[in-house]
Amino acid sequence: MKKLLPFLLLLCLAACAPRVYTARDFRQQVQPHHKTVAILPFNVHIRPAPPLLGRGARPSQRELAEQEYQTGLAVQNNVFSWLLHRAAKDEYTVEFQDVARTNVLLQQAGLSYEDMQTRPREELAKLLGVDAVVTGQLLLNKPLPLAAALAINVFTPFYAVSDEVTASLSLHDQQAGRLLWRYDCQLQGGGGFTDNAQNLTNSLMRNVAKRFPYQRKS
Repeated sequence: MKKLLPFLLLLCLAACAPRVYTARDFRQQVQPHHKTVAILPFNVHIRPAPPLLGRGARPSQRELAEQEYQTGLAVQNNVFSWLLHRAAKDEYTVEFQDVARTNVLLQQAGLSYEDMQTRPREELAKLLGVDAVVTGQLLLNKPLPLAAALAINVFTPFYAVSDEVTASLSLHDQQAGRLLWRYDCQLQGGGGFTDNAQNLTNSLMRNVAKRFPYQRKS
């Protein structure tokens, strides 16, 4: 068990290197003309942990959909706070539309949470009156309870992942919905951060905020 703990600690802090794409002409042709960016509710998919040894029950589809919806709104708001904080320090060349206004405009247009995922990005950007929109997708693998995960590791040769999130953030422009920037990564950690939208956002945005493409030239 003592030999296992350092390995667990290392894996809890591990995350694969992110993959980042930025359009070649972004800095010269796009960034100078953009003033405002909106952040949409995140598209969240949750894979519940299986019942342990016949105990417990999986959430219903309705409960799962509501949890995904609420998590998508919470992460949207937290990402906005992260970017707004850095924008206040004049780190970015754009402003960010208040997410409350974003969501009201989407609601007034009759767009449901599901509708937002399938609409063309340029249509959403024009509806919101912004130059570009940030969208995000999160796949959350719900963890086993920590005691159960440790027990599986002790009695089997396999490591039971306690938390895992596959994340993707994209930026599309208003003109033709062109992909301007994309950030993909996978997070693994302990402590149940998939159950806390704030912790999840913090783990993601520590790297994303520094790589967001509207950085001012140094």
